[in-house]
Amino acid sequence: PAYLFGNTSVLTVVKTGMLATLSRRIGASLTYFWGKYFLPIPRDDKLLHVRGSPMQLPDIPNPTDDDVNKWHAKYCEEVTKLFDKYKERVPMYKDKKLYID
Repeated sequence: PAYLFGNTSVLTVVKTGMLATLSRRIGASLTYFWGKYFLPIPRDDKLLHVRGSPMQLPDIPNPTDDDVNKWHAKYCEEVTKLFDKYKERVPMYKDKKLYID
């Protein structure tokens, strides 16, 4: 498991309007983004990449939905632990809670 703190602040993405509507209609993402000086150059915000210990996943030749759900839940749990452990190091995250849908 891994988490990258700050990746949503280095670029701004247009999420609404005509481009978003067109993207939904054609079924492909047409993304306009910008960063430093309104160019596609990332801003100088602090990023922090954290990694957890490798997960020991079993080899399941024909996984069931229950198998997939079980291991996905364990992965999400590990990512949440990483987030909670390191969020204090990036000030804009210290009071945030991680939501995984």
